Amino acid sequence: MSKFTLPISKEQTKKAEPEIDAVALKAFAAGARDKSLDVDTPPRPWDVFNPNDPPKNNVSVRLNDRHLEMLRYLSEALDTSQQRILRKHLVPVIERLAEETFESEQAK
Repeated sequence: MSKFTLPISKEQTKKAEPEIDAVALKAFAAGARDKSLDVDTPPRPWDVFNPNDPPKNNVSVRLNDRHLEMLRYLSEALDTSQQRILRKHLVPVIERLAEETFESEQAK
């Protein structure tokens, strides 16, 4: 035995088979069977971007004095920036509208 090798026990030499969850396997197979590949549908334009990338672009949002004062109030009351408030609430709406619009355009 070489001085650079460690002794191996008989338990270590046995290959352990991973346990297979039968329910998860059936769910996976059912999902694969139900998933149809639609090659005619073009990819969504925003799929090329990573949704977890940090924000790096600015957009101007025009608000009247009333809504601007509401945003300022929220910023102070919640102790967070106005940008963070807008991003937290606008991004989900933008994503939902984009998905709905894309789906309706594809259905035409």
